[in-house]
Amino acid sequence: MNIKYSIVALLCLVVLWGCSKETITPETFGNINGQVLNSETEEGIGSVNITTSPATNSIITNQDGSFSLNEVTTGNYNITASKSDYESSTVSVNVREGKTATAQIFLDPEDGNGEKNLTAEVTAWNQRTVNQDTTDSDSTFADVEYQVTNNSDDIDIDEYEVYFDIYTTGETYSREEADTALASGERNIGEFSKYVHQTTIDSVVVSGTYVD
Repeated sequence: MNIKYSIVALLCLVVLWGCSKETITPETFGNINGQVLNSETEEGIGSVNITTSPATNSIITNQDGSFSLNEVTTGNYNITASKSDYESSTVSVNVREGKTATAQIFLDPEDGNGEKNLTAEVTAWNQRTVNQDTTDSDSTFADVEYQVTNNSDDIDIDEYEVYFDIYTTGETYSREEADTALASGERNIGEFSKYVHQTTIDSVVVSGTYVD
């Protein structure tokens, strides 16, 4: 009988020990601060609808175009700004634990005068680290995917340029991408890599466009 009870007690200890080894990774949180600006005047735009993917809270910008999303789960987010009379725009940010990511979004006024109208947005980005064996240090690259769209009515774009800002913990890096021949209503998808030394990337945004 004592042996039987000993076996049962031993099994209970094993089960309890196994349960104690199970750990649940706690959620971590950070913040997002941003501002929505008119791409032509660089003035803040109020009452802009801000949504994110993955979804958080849907909010409206303040009069100066500023907005804040507090205590959001860490990870990558696409932030979309939309308002009537403006072309919607999306930027991507990375939220880290206890940190505040910065998002600057430029909106193009809708063009109703038959002029060339190009919109560009970052669709995805990734931070890639490469080990440099010769220097025993790591180098960081921003791998960025983006798309541009000719929203003009029956007007082709002969040549365009898209300007990007890459915000990091060290400094802000710029990149320019150019292409040609974008027909009315046509969309083009592009990608590039940018060396950003040994920093951590906060966000990648479209800072402006040019058409010819």
